[in-house]
Amino acid sequence: MFSIRAFVGLLAASCVASALLDQPTLSFHISDIQSAAIEALDLSSIKPTNLSVDQKKELAIAFVKKQIGTFPVPGLGLSVVYKNKPIISQGFGTTKYGDATAAVAPNTLFQIGSYSKTFIALAIGKLVDEKKLDWLDPVKQHLPWFALADEYAEKYTTIGDLLSMNSVFGDHQGDVVWATGVYPTEKGFVQALANFDTTRPLRPGYAYSNLNFEILGQIVQSKTNQSWSEYLASTFWTPLGMTNTVGRPSDARSPERISSGHFFCDTKVIGPFDLLKDSIVTLIPRNDYLAAGSILSTTDDLTKFSQFLLAKGTSSPSIFSSPAIVSAMMTGHTVGSVIPTEYFPFFGLSYTSDGDAVTAGYGFDIVGDVLFGHHYVNKGGDTFAFKTRNGFVPSQGLGVVLLSNAQRSGGHQGNGVRLDLMTSYIAGLFLDIPIDVLDNQFNRALATLDAIPPVPCDDHFFNGKPWDTPGLAIPDATKQVLVGTYAANISTDYYGDIEVFEDGDDLKLQLGIYAERLIATADPSIFIWATDFNAQTKKIAFTGLNTST
Repeated sequence: MFSIRAFVGLLAASCVASALLDQPTLSFHISDIQSAAIEALDLSSIKPTNLSVDQKKELAIAFVKKQIGTFPVPGLGLSVVYKNKPIISQGFGTTKYGDATAAVAPNTLFQIGSYSKTFIALAIGKLVDEKKLDWLDPVKQHLPWFALADEYAEKYTTIGDLLSMNSVFGDHQGDVVWATGVYPTEKGFVQALANFDTTRPLRPGYAYSNLNFEILGQIVQSKTNQSWSEYLASTFWTPLGMTNTVGRPSDARSPERISSGHFFCDTKVIGPFDLLKDSIVTLIPRNDYLAAGSILSTTDDLTKFSQFLLAKGTSSPSIFSSPAIVSAMMTGHTVGSVIPTEYFPFFGLSYTSDGDAVTAGYGFDIVGDVLFGHHYVNKGGDTFAFKTRNGFVPSQGLGVVLLSNAQRSGGHQGNGVRLDLMTSYIAGLFLDIPIDVLDNQFNRALATLDAIPPVPCDDHFFNGKPWDTPGLAIPDATKQVLVGTYAANISTDYYGDIEVFEDGDDLKLQLGIYAERLIATADPSIFIWATDFNAQTKKIAFTGLNTST
């Protein structure tokens, strides 16, 4: 007899959840960089630069060019709106690593990850504007089939709770089902939440949940009789002239404009990988629709979108009847944010708790006075092989968006937040922060992070080391013991079964649509599951396995 730890191992290894559709978190001592950053950002001692817009534009472009020369990302896109006017929409580098002729252009498509959530929030906002629902309506009022194991939360969870990350779902809980295709449709896994064992009470405070926005996507569909993607296209993208923005890769009108995805570990880059074909960059099976994060867009389109947000939806074309909807989205509703405030200096932000708070808005990660003393909102996005960062200072009509076609996968810590630091740096240029202050903040943060021991690069994906070890094989007796059907020991009916079965000489494990080999390692109780998504070697541990027979 033995007990299996495989399911829990898969939840961790797939993690999908921890790096996906979210901004990164860090864990280390930060007092030195924090005190230095706060001192550097003493606004009373800073003399504004008062540069012209053209000078600021020139400095921003030069800065990005410098970074792409030292940062192992093949391609970037930059959008800047200032004083509510488009200033920059430009590509840098290549859409395909190693191919200098495939230049990133203003109409190159990038996955924008969780920035998709802002669009879903806007769809809800439009329905509020039309008085078809209200922010504080119970979810069940508009989605009668919505069910939770916690019947009290099922009855009283509001739309606003979901939008501001204040629900019964914990940090990234339950994501593995959509990442592995346990359910073939978004509606299917939202319905399956009836079988999910929630661990938080109603309205307990901030926790990042992709499931919140999957539920919201179903509300949009229920109220409009359109998929969330169709509704966004007809209500926002088409009227705003966002002609290239789509809900999933296969919807792109010009697939050749989709950037390839990449992974990097320090100076090593793997890719290019095709979003339409390659499983290694598959966010969700077949890279299908995911309200929480499957949208693709361009710097040109996101420039138009920034103008729309900064005008609070009332400029031509006017989509909302008043600024109230976007104002509500950009207002803090839940105290807390995706980034703990003690880490803010590593993202080019600063916070003091003297009568202030950092909050989450409706479809925005951070709402607070945290960027050089200005009120600021942002919404990051991460998929396996793309990263999006943005920041908005509504009082200055300023919006900065950076798009990247690669994700860090190991190596030095600084590269994990460099795009965040770049966003703050570029915003600082347009806010008249002196360059020496910006350089000091940027360089100190990177230097401190890069002094931390790097995360080793995955030997298989970055160094070409085979998973199979010569002379190692799973014994037949072990195969016979392992073959069977396994259920999760939590939320059993939600997560579905894991099947372990023999296929010729191979032992395979299936979760959702993925059925791949188990490969022996030097530890007879640990096996490699030969899937490639997210460019990470996934190890499955079985405990209590008697390896002597």
